[in-house]
Amino acid sequence: MEDWFKGVFIFFLFIFFLLPPPSMGSGEIYKWKDKDGNIVFSDTSPPPGVDAETKEFKEESTEKPKTRAPVPRLKNESIQERRPYRDIHVIMYMTSWCPYCSKARNDLRSLDVNLIEYDIEKDRSKREEMLSKSSGSRGVPVIDIEGIIIRGYNSDAIRGAIEERRGK
Repeated sequence: MEDWFKGVFIFFLFIFFLLPPPSMGSGEIYKWKDKDGNIVFSDTSPPPGVDAETKEFKEESTEKPKTRAPVPRLKNESIQERRPYRDIHVIMYMTSWCPYCSKARNDLRSLDVNLIEYDIEKDRSKREEMLSKSSGSRGVPVIDIEGIIIRGYNSDAIRGAIEERRGK
């Protein structure tokens, strides 16, 4: 019996070191342009035949981020002026019952952007508009940040698109 236990122990030890550790809290985001020229971010695969960039991400940890010392600037060095958040126009296509729509709404409101929400169950024309912008995707939310289309809820993609538009 002792040899059997030893064999099972060695087997599990071998399996433990052979298998890679699970990647907790990571995923992929796809970025591509749709037929209308809109930039689309999504965590689902792009339509067939579309040339897309793939970005991997890891969820933010609960640890406090390390702060960096400010970068010294030369007197004549120009600093690119960034648009205020309230000048960024965001359209969100949503439903009243969707929990991810609520999360996206909270994120967008916390940034104080100019947010317009359309409930696609109450306004059929806005549902058609959403389908056009999202390449036919029926899932909500669909978020249009001045031409950058984000399908589904992804806090990092939302903030990244807003920051991209602030730098214009």
